[in-house]
Amino acid sequence: MSGAPDPKSRSVARHEKRYRRKMASPAQWQRIIEAKKGPCRVCCDPTGNGHEFGRVEFHHLIAKGALGDDVADNIVPVHALCHELVTRRAPAALKALEHSLTDAEYAYIIGKLGESGPARLFGVGR
Repeated sequence: MSGAPDPKSRSVARHEKRYRRKMASPAQWQRIIEAKKGPCRVCCDPTGNGHEFGRVEFHHLIAKGALGDDVADNIVPVHALCHELVTRRAPAALKALEHSLTDAEYAYIIGKLGESGPARLFGVGR
């Protein structure tokens, strides 16, 4: 043993690069909220938006704990009740949410989780 530490390039090469999820600043959150205004993606009732089923909340398609980013393609509006149903993985709520995805949201899921991502998130493929 020489006692000299490994060079940084060699040490870094031994470990997998750590991924840090993208976190939105307050200004970025405002832009996301403005872009994602609209009816709940589960019940899709524009007349009940923010009234009948509670305020609209913003759900991460890929959870923050699973390294889902704070980007518009990973966030959808849902009522509080519908949000609870999606979080509890109620099949009808998941199916409705999956069918409401835009192409960009669907592509984000595929990009992060691979081809099996939608099936893992929603149960059955699109």
